[in-house]
Amino acid sequence: MTNIHGTPVVTFGDRRRSTPDMQAAGDVSPWELLRGIWARKELIALAFAGFMALSLVWLATVTPTYTGETRILLSPRTGEISTFDTTSQPTLPDSETLQSEIQLLVSRPLLTRLVTDLRLDRDPEFNPSLRPGTRMRILNLVGVRGSAPDETEIADNVLRKLNVYQKGTSRVIAIEFTSTDARMAAMVPNRLAELYIAQQIEQKNAINREATKWLGQQIEELRKKVQTSEAAVEAFRADSGLFLTNGSTVPQQQLTDLNSQLTLAEAARAEAEARLQNARSLLASGNAVNSAAAVLQSPLIQNLRQQEVALRAQIAQMSETLLPSHPKMMEAQANLADLDRQIGKEVDKIIKGLENDARVASARVASLRASLVRLQVRMGTLNQDEVQLRALERDASTNRALLESFLKRYEEANARAEADAGAANARIVSRAQEPSSPTFPKTGAVLTLSVIAGLLFALVLSFLVEVFARGFRTAEQAERVTGMPFLGLVPEIEAHGGRQTNPAADVLREPFGLYAEAIRTLQGNVLLARIGNRRARSVLVTSAQKDEGKTSTAASLARVLAMGGYRTILIDADMRAPSVHLAVGMPPQAGLSELLTGQANFTHVIRQDYGSYAHVMQAGAALPNPTAMLASAQMAWVLKALEHTYDYIVIDAPPVMAAADAQVLAKMTDLTVLVVRWSVTSRRLVTHVLKMLAAASGRRVGILLTRVNLRRYRRYTDTAIEEYPVRPARAA
Repeated sequence: MTNIHGTPVVTFGDRRRSTPDMQAAGDVSPWELLRGIWARKELIALAFAGFMALSLVWLATVTPTYTGETRILLSPRTGEISTFDTTSQPTLPDSETLQSEIQLLVSRPLLTRLVTDLRLDRDPEFNPSLRPGTRMRILNLVGVRGSAPDETEIADNVLRKLNVYQKGTSRVIAIEFTSTDARMAAMVPNRLAELYIAQQIEQKNAINREATKWLGQQIEELRKKVQTSEAAVEAFRADSGLFLTNGSTVPQQQLTDLNSQLTLAEAARAEAEARLQNARSLLASGNAVNSAAAVLQSPLIQNLRQQEVALRAQIAQMSETLLPSHPKMMEAQANLADLDRQIGKEVDKIIKGLENDARVASARVASLRASLVRLQVRMGTLNQDEVQLRALERDASTNRALLESFLKRYEEANARAEADAGAANARIVSRAQEPSSPTFPKTGAVLTLSVIAGLLFALVLSFLVEVFARGFRTAEQAERVTGMPFLGLVPEIEAHGGRQTNPAADVLREPFGLYAEAIRTLQGNVLLARIGNRRARSVLVTSAQKDEGKTSTAASLARVLAMGGYRTILIDADMRAPSVHLAVGMPPQAGLSELLTGQANFTHVIRQDYGSYAHVMQAGAALPNPTAMLASAQMAWVLKALEHTYDYIVIDAPPVMAAADAQVLAKMTDLTVLVVRWSVTSRRLVTHVLKMLAAASGRRVGILLTRVNLRRYRRYTDTAIEEYPVRPARAA
């Protein structure tokens, strides 16, 4: 017989897979996932129905609410005292201004005023102490009166139902209020808008009153200052003598007059001296002084000249007929000489007059110059006084101008305040109307949303259940995840009349039933298995944990093999919790433990199965160290001896996670069948167990799904076994 420790890897047809990876235990094929979700259509329907039922219950019990909306338009600010003297148009409210006004609308003082104005403290919707709740009933029964909330708490309750926001990018502010009372839903936002505008008017009027009051006080103070400064100017003017005449002081006017007179006097003196100098020059040069302007302008000299001209003309006429010695000629010459003497005297008088005019002009100039010097000396003193006078006049002028400005502004303030007494920076453009239908819940929208959400919830729930499902559900999934061949699936046997089922007995009772055919599928895979050039003869049946059907599977496989004409022995190697005798309906007897310890031989421990041609070797008495005994050379000898007598040896081993017995036996057997409970046993646990068994048996391990719900299994795959009509056997 070939050494089992050196046997090559067993091949189950073309179903081998690569070595599984621990992380691949959670892999899910998309198509398998979709089929898995559809396989849970009852869960989907139940989840959807439950969700819709909750939605309908919620719709039937929820209190409907109504929402009213009032809109306010913010206008440019006008009528403020601080902008009276500006000519530019007021700017439009910016985003920061809008947000500030929104904060004013939801401010605590305004909401408190709203609560008082509408008596919201008497409404149970906003005053929890007025609600007939269980808590209040209990407090009333025990005589405890709960403290009534104050206006601040009620204002907070109102604020929770209030929504104030900017409409898009416009200057419109929307005030939305939600209430269980349709009338209140319209009343609250309308009244809040009215109170907000009234507050703006009150604040503006208060500003105007404060401004006009301040202006009146400033005007009274400025009037006193103007009177004081003007009185100081006049008193100083009187003390200094700086009286005004024609826009200037008297000393300034005198100085101006003296300068003018001095200029005229100097001009007159220069003119007199020029005339005198001219006459003297003519006289000194021997020229006829008679040609001087002053001489020519003298009427007497002009008359004497006329007489001289006439006398000379007469002498010239007489000289034609008379001799110079003629008495008439001599008389005429004497008269001419007398005229020359008279003219000379007159010329001397004129020159003396010019000299006198020159002296008078010089004296006048000297007198005016002396007066001017004295006035200039006085002006030096008066200039210092005039500087102080100008300073006093500037103070008086400034106070006067400021007083006039404040008077003008005061008049404008009064006029503007009267005009803007009822104006505000906002106006209501849309009032809230009493809603005719509730805004929440919208029955149609809620039902539509509930249908969509219910479907999504059901699908997501089914998806999560499918993704986080513990066990394997299809053959393809088992092979893809574990990398080991799939040996078949065993259906769940339904209980008959409430009695506990015995799968091994079902093979005998219904040899052509679904369960028996499923075991035959496992039998076919075992018959096809090859160990090198020979067929597999020893089969180890184990599981990852208890209650997965390993014992029933081992007993059923042994009976089917025996019914097929193969010499088969069933060995119960589960020394800890033997149950093969229960599966085949035999009483407990000596078995493997006695054989291994030498207390019995083969003839004492091998019994005939009551229902088939298979032989059974029970576990026997308990051993102190069953793992060591199963790993002993005696166990290997037992298996070799049995292989000479039987075609197939089926061994039922303990669960892998319960003891190391299965790993020890996997080294000695040709094949290992890992029984996995369908859709229950964890995939990661199965993968871990397979790695342990594969390491011990050289990967000669296959997977068998047990207790399969065929109705649900068909939803996951099309490879489920089907009942096949079998013709009845003829009686012998």
